[in-house]
Amino acid sequence: MRKFVIKRLLISVVIFFFVALILYTIMRCIPTSFVESQARQLSQLPGAKSYEEWLAQLTEMYNLDNSIIEGYFSWLWNAVRGQFGDSWYWTKPVLEVFSDSIWYSFALGAITFVLQIVIAIPLGILAARKQYGMADYVVTVIALVGISLPTFFFATLLKYVFSINLGWFDLYGIVGRFYDQLSPFGKFLDMAKRLVLPVTTLTIVNIGSLMRYTRTNMLEVLNSDYIRTARAKGLSENVVVNKHAFRNTLIPVVTLLGGSLPGLFSGAMITETLFQIPGIGYVSYDAMVNGDIPFYMFYSSFLAILTLLGMLIADVMYAVVDPRVRLD
Repeated sequence: MRKFVIKRLLISVVIFFFVALILYTIMRCIPTSFVESQARQLSQLPGAKSYEEWLAQLTEMYNLDNSIIEGYFSWLWNAVRGQFGDSWYWTKPVLEVFSDSIWYSFALGAITFVLQIVIAIPLGILAARKQYGMADYVVTVIALVGISLPTFFFATLLKYVFSINLGWFDLYGIVGRFYDQLSPFGKFLDMAKRLVLPVTTLTIVNIGSLMRYTRTNMLEVLNSDYIRTARAKGLSENVVVNKHAFRNTLIPVVTLLGGSLPGLFSGAMITETLFQIPGIGYVSYDAMVNGDIPFYMFYSSFLAILTLLGMLIADVMYAVVDPRVRLD
């Protein structure tokens, strides 16, 4: 197992090198940039230099006059040393912008992730056990509704019902007006209340795929020969499902869950925008629109590393849930 992990880490380093190169190339080729918009604004001031002069000056200042390959290796060398520069759009260090926004998205993503597992996997197993029964049909309808609902539509519907009509929750924001005057526990409750609708939105629109995936794999396992043998030996249905079938169902599900790791940090751009949550999804969108190369390069590289790490964790978890992998 140790050799396997080391081998995968070395392969991941090579993959990350080329992924980061592609990301940097895309960043340098986007049709708009902070440098161009800043040069345009500065050129419109009274007595200012022309747009072309400002553009040349800013391009030299931010080392954009080098080729893409030279610029990439310069960025990579600084990144290895933990120096990601200042955000052009927010005019402060990239890591500071990242740390100010990532925890909102992480809280939103982590709560949603836990609820997905707690809700989707048991319901998927229940639907498989009661195939073509009422429970199966209900779970199927819920899954299809979750898969079909657009995020912006469902979030708007929740806001209309629970915020405008019933007045149970505020329309937007992560904290209330008197947040600073509350006790620590009061601050926690205030923030938790404002996360109810965003968490509900993300949970409902995301559980459908996992429910259907779990149901399909459980049906495949329940129709296996060794499950029929276990039943023929007189084992109870609960023992057959919970001890024999469930563990084998987890093998393909682990892949799906391992790939969900980047989602804990990537943010939910649409949901965060609709509820005005200052998370990393909304911040990264602003960075992309305004051509903030330093911030978006760091953020994209961070997600690339998480994706590679998620794939490695999924492979290791295979060995945990399937003894045959450990033997190989």
